[in-house]
Amino acid sequence: MKRNIKLLLGLFFSISLFVSCDLEELPENVDIVGPTSLADLEALLNAGYNNLGWPLGGNAQLYAEINGDNINGPGGLNSDETEIYNRSTSFFNNSIRDNMYRGFYRIVLDANVVLNQIENNLDAIGVTETNARIQEIKGEALLLRAIAHFEVSRFMSHSPGFSSDNSHLGIQYIKEINNAIGQTRGTVAENYADLLSDLKEAESLLNTTNSSDQNYGDKAAAQAYLAKVFFQAGFGPDIATEGSNYQMAYNYADAALMNTSAVFDVNLYQGGATGTERFAGNLLDNNNTESPNVETIFGIVSESIANSKGGTFQRYRTDTSISNTTIRIMQDLYNSIPSTDKRKDLLEEIDGEYFLLKFNKGIFNVPLVHYTEILLIRAEAAAETNSLLLAEDDINSILERAGLSTISGLSQSQLINLIREQRRIELLGEGNRVSDLKRIGIDENSLTIRNAPWNCNGILFQFPATEVFTGFIQNPTGGCN
Repeated sequence: MKRNIKLLLGLFFSISLFVSCDLEELPENVDIVGPTSLADLEALLNAGYNNLGWPLGGNAQLYAEINGDNINGPGGLNSDETEIYNRSTSFFNNSIRDNMYRGFYRIVLDANVVLNQIENNLDAIGVTETNARIQEIKGEALLLRAIAHFEVSRFMSHSPGFSSDNSHLGIQYIKEINNAIGQTRGTVAENYADLLSDLKEAESLLNTTNSSDQNYGDKAAAQAYLAKVFFQAGFGPDIATEGSNYQMAYNYADAALMNTSAVFDVNLYQGGATGTERFAGNLLDNNNTESPNVETIFGIVSESIANSKGGTFQRYRTDTSISNTTIRIMQDLYNSIPSTDKRKDLLEEIDGEYFLLKFNKGIFNVPLVHYTEILLIRAEAAAETNSLLLAEDDINSILERAGLSTISGLSQSQLINLIREQRRIELLGEGNRVSDLKRIGIDENSLTIRNAPWNCNGILFQFPATEVFTGFIQNPTGGCN
């Protein structure tokens, strides 16, 4: 299946992939033997792909859902997750939040190691920077670096538009392997400029199909993340000179859907022998026997029990046993889905509680960006720019597949609200909801998330306590009470 991450376990180099407490410098326990061939360099690149599985194999998605309004807690949550649900802003070290944070910067380190080798070690590899595969590897590393930073920024900082000029604090955007200890946080304006720089260069360097392996990063993946970045910037000041944030989100979403070999899966939610699932996978003799769903633009392939990367999603499972660690869904969300909606079958009421069945399997592949998500971005961005007929066409595809009546002639506000409702249902459990609410809150300042203001302190995750040093500014404390 194209545009998915084939996770390779063996690395050519002796690299410890644990990131030390000081994320601003290369950890002392990383021993890099200079690559002497393209195969060696690709082995280094594989570290970044492999490590996507820790934060994005369900951890980041679950913690984001806990912070939003889809999950009914604290039932089903452990103590660390309850802190997230209660929007605590106290400092915790070695908690699940901190480990996820380090997981993303581990990917950043992997990408920066590859980029450093391309910049400084090509003579030993025996190629020049104009070599086509070197250019592609560079594009892949830039894509991985941008993905990791973007995901961290959505947890640790408010969306663009929280301040009139995006001067509010963002994250550390790390571009070197030997940054001086004590790199302070950039502004959101600086962070998003870096994201655009990395992703646009990646887009220019990558082909529609990766020449080394079709399961790795390509042009459509870079364009899909550019669409996500502009979409998140939505109501803030324009982050590029080419056009408004929503117009650019539309343009890149459209480009990604044109360039990908992924297709809109009309068989989702159909059930029976012909029905398909977004998180495809099936266990046979400890191996995954299914290819990723045809909608996947870029994702993680779980090949076997030993190399399964979607484990945290299984906290939703009801097909084994329901326990005090099984995730519950909000009743109001369940009730909002009409009985005629085929997606209602993805949820179940059991003894007065509500559960999500999307991840009821032992092993599956994890789409990180898929056709439906980018289609929904294109639809909402079109509606925001008053291209209502284009938005109607896209959302009608979603409605028709779900077995619902299509629409026409809605006002702009009605259409936007409908698209947002469909986005919540389609992407349930996939970690987008709280970022959507933080984006929408820029425009609708009275918005609340579980009866708390959308911009209260506890909506932001706190930086690890080990990041405290002179000049580093933590996120504010005080929660959401």
